[in-house]
Formats: sequence, structure tokens, C-alpha cells
Amino acid sequence: MTKKRYGNELHPLYKRWLSTTQRCNNPNHASYKNYGKRGITLSDSLKNFEDYKNYVTSLPNYEPINGTLDRIDNDKGYEKGNLRWVDYSTQLANQRFSGKGKNKYTGINWSNTHNRWIARISFKGKSLFSKSFLTQKEALIARNKFINLNNLPHTIQKWSGE
Repeated sequence: MTKKRYGNELHPLYKRWLSTTQRCNNPNHASYKNYGKRGITLSDSLKNFEDYKNYVTSLPNYEPINGTLDRIDNDKGYEKGNLRWVDYSTQLANQRFSGKGKNKYTGINWSNTHNRWIARISFKGKSLFSKSFLTQKEALIARNKFINLNNLPHTIQKWSGE
């Protein structure tokens, strides 16, 4: 039996839209815990594939083959005004902390060798910033300041006070 096709399945954005819909709405999807469960939604204005396609193709730097659709603010959903086309390095820099390991913040880790906190920033395969600090808070503040001063796409992280 042949699957009935409606035409959208062949569009290069269709799989992205479908994956976004699933990870935001389907509790059985492997990535739901990182999206739908934490309140990341696909806005009503983008739930229809044609509306989604028309919006994302109108964004600057539209590049479905070599680019990626990125949420500017990772704590907000897939909504108009929060989406942009970027290269993979920019999206990687904009990811939130995975929560793996002992470290609480992206780009901040403890060095047993130096007995200090190390703040690092890399972008497009190049190390841009690497300094050591006595406290984790100092490292985070310095890293955020470097990101702001250099207008980098990396996520600014908030100190949790711990």
C-alpha cells in the first residue's frame, strides 16, 4: 500500500516543522523533556505548516541546507520574533547548559590542576577566551562580560546564587 502524499513532505522544512511539533507536544518524543516539558511551545501562528514555512523562509539569512533555525531566547518557544537562521557554530554557542557533570554553567568548569574556576569561550573552532578565577561567580561574570563586549551569540547565563 502506497502512502498518500500531500506535497508538504517533500519540502526541506517539513521534517524540521514536524520534529519541532513532536518535541514540543508529544510526551513520548525523546526530546520532549527538553522542550515541551519545560514549557517550550510552537506558537499557534506557526502550528500550520504553510504558515510556518512562509514565516521562516521570510527570515534573514534563510538557508535550510547549511543553516539552522535557532531560538534567540532559549527559554521562549518557537514564536515569531524569537526565531533566526544561523550557522551551526552560532546555534551551538546559543545552547543552554546540559546539566551534565558537576558544573552548573556552560563554559565554566573547575580545574583540579590549577585549583581554580576556568571560564572559556570558543566560536567557529577558535578559542576566544580562557581565564581562571577564584570563584565560580567571578568566572561567570567575566564570561558574560566578554560575550557582551564582543557581541557574541553565546547565551548570557544568570547566577543562581549558589
